[in-house]
Amino acid sequence: MVVGRRYLIRQATGDLVELSRRDFDRADDRIAPIAGLAGRCVEMVSVVVVESPHLTPVVSDVAFTKVYFDDDGFIDVSKRDLMIRLMVESCADQRSQVAPPLDQKSLVVFAHRARGRLDREFRWRPDPAIVTEVLNRFDLPVSDGLGQRLLAMSRTLH
Repeated sequence: MVVGRRYLIRQATGDLVELSRRDFDRADDRIAPIAGLAGRCVEMVSVVVVESPHLTPVVSDVAFTKVYFDDDGFIDVSKRDLMIRLMVESCADQRSQVAPPLDQKSLVVFAHRARGRLDREFRWRPDPAIVTEVLNRFDLPVSDGLGQRLLAMSRTLH
C-alpha cells in the first residue's frame, strides 16, 4: 500500500494550483524557500490518496487549512508550533476522561478557547464549489467516511 499526499493552494484569484509535495516539504524542513509565498498566509488543500496493487486508488482524506509562510518563504515555525499547541489544548477536555483534572469546568473552558483560536487562525471553510472542484480534479472514489464528512461539510458551509 502506498499513501501519497498532494497539495493545492488557493491563489489570490481564487484558482487552485498544485504545490509540489517536494517543494512544500523542503519549505517545511527549511531546506529551500518558496519565494512566491514569502510572508503570506495561504489556503491549502491537503489530499491523501491511498493506492494498493490491483485496486483503484482512493482519496482517504481531504483537509482544508491555512498555512503561514515567513518572510523568507519557509513554513512559519512559530505559527506551526502554535497550531500544534492549540490542537493539543483543544482536546484537553476529552483527555480528562482518562485522568480527571481537579477543575473540569476550567478545563472545558480552556479547551473551548483553544478550539476557537484554532478555528479562527488555521481553518479554511471553503464553499461547496471548491470542495466539488477538488474532488473532480482527482476524479477518484473517496473512502466511505470521507464522503459522508465532505457531504456534511458542504451542507454547513456558508
